[in-house]
Amino acid sequence: MVEPENHTLVLLREIRETVGGIARVQDEHGQRLAHIETRIDEMHESMVTGLGLAAHANIRHDTVEKRLTDLTKRVERLEQQQ
Repeated sequence: MVEPENHTLVLLREIRETVGGIARVQDEHGQRLAHIETRIDEMHESMVTGLGLAAHANIRHDTVEKRLTDLTKRVERLEQQQ
């Protein structure tokens, strides 16, 4: 007499196949995202090089100006407390 196949095992095999497929798709997407990140980094570097140091100097100036403004406000608050 042939023993019937366990339905739970059948479902578990189907789930394993599905999860395996999902894992492969995730791996593929991860590789594609890594490639896209690399391309974006390369484009960013190219744009910065193309714009030259003037663009960097402007960004640096804005950063320094913001820090100076923050420090000025901080000193004013400290002076008011005394």
